[in-house]
Amino acid sequence: MTARTGLVCGGAAGLAGVATLFVAGVGTAATAAGVAAVVVLGGGVLVRSGRLVDLAGAALFLEVLVAALQGASATTVLAGGGGTVLAWTFGHAAVDLRDDLGTGPSVTVESAHVAGTTALVGVAVAVTTLLFGVDVPRLPPLALASVVLGAIALTAALRR
Repeated sequence: MTARTGLVCGGAAGLAGVATLFVAGVGTAATAAGVAAVVVLGGGVLVRSGRLVDLAGAALFLEVLVAALQGASATTVLAGGGGTVLAWTFGHAAVDLRDDLGTGPSVTVESAHVAGTTALVGVAVAVTTLLFGVDVPRLPPLALASVVLGAIALTAALRR
């Protein structure tokens, strides 16, 4: 049972990482950062390394930042930022659950975490995207990427 602990969150982390790769991979540099991030994320989950998961999250954010610099739309930057948060959160949950639960059953806990976190981040991204449709002054994508970085930093600070 130990090998299965963290499987749901690890799979969700991989899916979120790949989704971010495809959403924000608008150019060669952004795509390269995304591919590296997904590979490091997979390795971090497999070897149970929180530092590798952190590195993967940083690389995914770099992909989103590069996409913003290359002129990606606000929706692309928001979706990529949401995917980055999900991949990083699920990657850490997979590592932490394996360490905390060991052989304990985890599918229900992991499924609830994945569903709740995805819903929360999805609603935040959707609401923010809708707000951009309202009469709000245009923000450059780089400014939006900075806001996403602040959200990621806040999430990281709350985890510690």
